[in-house]
Amino acid sequence: MPRVLLLGGLDPSGGAGITADATVIALHHAQALPIAIAFTEQNRLAFRRCYPVPSEQWCRALHAVLEEGEVHAVKVGLIADTLTLRTVARELTALRGQVPIVVDPVLSATAGGLIANSDLAAAYLELLVPITTVFTPNVPELAAVCEGDAKRALAAGAEAVLAKGGHAEGVHCEDVLWQGDERLAFVRSRQHVGPVRGTGCALASAIAARMAHGAGIAQACRRGGDWLAALLRVLGSASQDGLPRSLPFGRALPVLDAPLA
Repeated sequence: MPRVLLLGGLDPSGGAGITADATVIALHHAQALPIAIAFTEQNRLAFRRCYPVPSEQWCRALHAVLEEGEVHAVKVGLIADTLTLRTVARELTALRGQVPIVVDPVLSATAGGLIANSDLAAAYLELLVPITTVFTPNVPELAAVCEGDAKRALAAGAEAVLAKGGHAEGVHCEDVLWQGDERLAFVRSRQHVGPVRGTGCALASAIAARMAHGAGIAQACRRGGDWLAALLRVLGSASQDGLPRSLPFGRALPVLDAPLA
């Protein structure tokens, strides 16, 4: 069973962060190795606070995991501050080119209350994007990190950028995968389910899991997106109270296709 290293925030309500990541990895028949680099106070009502875990603490946990055996993919989620981001980039540099590194730049929360500063966005482009295999920003995150231009991330060193279209308008949702000069669009019907927490976490984790099983970048992004779209369809229409919901992992098909690669 492939092992997937997860670095991100701990969501006590289970709807996002490494809590959700670990669930997605298990549904994709891989072993999750979750390391909290931030603690959060959040639920579906609001994102209240975020606290970085001291780097010397989570780095020791990371080293213990790496000493036990090889990992087959890495997924990076919420990073609380620039210091933590610098440490993440330093620690993962040794894995660059050896295993796929999927980075989901969490700069806001669906429930509100989280707004990352411009220094953190700039640090993504300078330090973390250059060692990334697949960078998965949504529309506002792409604007904050790359001024809306995915090719800036490619120029910085990312192997691929999946520019997600969930925050855009229109009947269809278009995710665009950029690899060099190649542009590949994944077009799906837009799901009118209202605000849903953890979608970015789930997609990036699904991509990482599939790449850990041996899938290429394009296949992992396509099938990971198809899997998430099927999960959203389970939710049906928007909630009556208008509040964000969590993904229905308990009622989900584990995977849509086999083999995962």
